[in-house]
Amino acid sequence: MINSLTMKSNFVPITLFLSVALILAPLANAQESDPDLAKALKEAEEQSKKMNIKVADIKPQLAEIEQDEAKEKAALKKQLDAPGPVALPAWMPKIPQFTPAGPATKKIMSEQVHIVLAGTSPLTPAELGDAWEAAKLEGISRGRSNNSFNDTKTVIIYLKTQDDARQEVRLEATRAPEEKITHITVTSPLPKPDED
Repeated sequence: MINSLTMKSNFVPITLFLSVALILAPLANAQESDPDLAKALKEAEEQSKKMNIKVADIKPQLAEIEQDEAKEKAALKKQLDAPGPVALPAWMPKIPQFTPAGPATKKIMSEQVHIVLAGTSPLTPAELGDAWEAAKLEGISRGRSNNSFNDTKTVIIYLKTQDDARQEVRLEATRAPEEKITHITVTSPLPKPDED
């Protein structure tokens, strides 16, 4: 006869194992080539059968998630490839003594299409940040971050409109201690496209 203490002590590890397997199940499609994950999922399935526990079929939900992700990627790709002018917002302050490395381009960053402009300036990151903060702009909120890592200085400035257009510009200026120029990247996200 099995006493309740033995059942409880067996139930906890099995429940924990099944919980981990269910959490890892969405990764199975993305990483089918991982033999350890496949083995863990198979063991969890066998244990659930032995215990006569029904495990929900999550394949339809995974398929729906994959379909949604594919739609998002297709919409971003369409927006990225769309013809037309590629320009940063007209209200953006000038970057003092800026030498562009080329024209502004579109690039997918953080699951959104951004306008990106890179270049250099002889001014320090702090001087560039100060110039952007001093710009007289109505209806613009600002944020600034001053960072230093191994004497490499980086200043990041965010400017955002407060109107319905909700435009944003981000300037990142970085200079290593041995350099005489500051590397600048300016980005501005485009509105997220509709997936339909």
